[in-house]
Amino acid sequence: MFSQLNHDHTRVILLRHGQSTYNALGLYQGSSDRPILTDLGYQQARLTGAFLKHITFDAIYSSPLKRTQETAKEVLKMINSTVNFQTIQIMPQLRETELPLWQGLPFQQVREQFPQQYRCWKQRPHEFYMEVSSVEPKEIKASVSLTQTVQLPSQNQQQLATKLDFFPALDLYERIRKFWQEILPRHIGQTILIVSHGGTNRALISTALGISPAHYHSIEQSNCALSVLNFPKSRLEFATLETMNHASHIGEHLPNHKEGLRLFLIPSTSRNRQQLQHLAQLLKDETIDFSISSELDNSDGITSQVLQNHPLTVQLQVLRQDFLELWQKKIKARNCSKFHKSITGLVVASDRILQRFLGKVFTIKSERIYCFTLQPETLTIVHYPNTEHPPILQAMNLVNLEF
Repeated sequence: MFSQLNHDHTRVILLRHGQSTYNALGLYQGSSDRPILTDLGYQQARLTGAFLKHITFDAIYSSPLKRTQETAKEVLKMINSTVNFQTIQIMPQLRETELPLWQGLPFQQVREQFPQQYRCWKQRPHEFYMEVSSVEPKEIKASVSLTQTVQLPSQNQQQLATKLDFFPALDLYERIRKFWQEILPRHIGQTILIVSHGGTNRALISTALGISPAHYHSIEQSNCALSVLNFPKSRLEFATLETMNHASHIGEHLPNHKEGLRLFLIPSTSRNRQQLQHLAQLLKDETIDFSISSELDNSDGITSQVLQNHPLTVQLQVLRQDFLELWQKKIKARNCSKFHKSITGLVVASDRILQRFLGKVFTIKSERIYCFTLQPETLTIVHYPNTEHPPILQAMNLVNLEF
């Protein structure tokens, strides 16, 4: 999972906090500091610390919110029981996405009470804004646009207040860009750990890879899951993603999948039969409805081995190099329909084909598709919840750690 670090590279390991009380209750958290870790969250943090015990961290950064600091401390206690917690550097830029009007509300209530705003947030997060007043926290006021002035009552007098348009995703991505600019030059040839939030980790990955805030919801981050970024020469524009949303160390081997289309992607460069056997075991209990492999790179052998426990899977072979891109266009064209059941497909293709496909998912420039460093004998998962929601990269370069 962790490749050898070159002397002029910076390796960044991203960790989302453990399960919080708001996670367990299905509430919007935003940058509220009321949520704390649940018992399960503490357990997840300790398991993560045990998993990371063999790695030497040159620096550890954390969001200022309690749920991340609690996670960071539990991880550090497992790595070194005598560690000084003051070594954790608290960075305000790492706080979660600000959602001042929704924080503490149930997901279902927001969907029902604010249907248009919710739809915009899910489908066009880069355009989504909240109208907040000038009495909101200064962190919000620093990144809003002035829209209008109104009179609001304040005890026995009228207080002049300003209504402001606040763009949560744009604010988050801007402060994360500044964070990268500040910390990367400090850590050439070093490994650092960043403990933050689901939304923050999405922005950290996206700004590193050149992915637009429009794809805010297209990157999955599970509680206490790990992602790894590599920065050659500590340059943001050269960043690569090595692993994403890895949670096997806490017993979650595959991301949750309830409905919609799910694609398992495996590089056709996979040749290690023992490691492929591990992948076959990882997928043994999953329902795989169909598989697609390319006749141009002899990937049928890989497909057969991975599907050894799936005799009913419909296996297809294609000659076109762009078959995944055509697939993507077909799904986008069906913008009025939804997937009403769970469908899973396996795709075995060359690194180039898979990277090009991921580039289309995130609409990034063709010269940047190599930022997805796909490893042989690993599993990458793309999920289409429905055709009204953008595809989600659920995980990248998963391996079966049980073997």
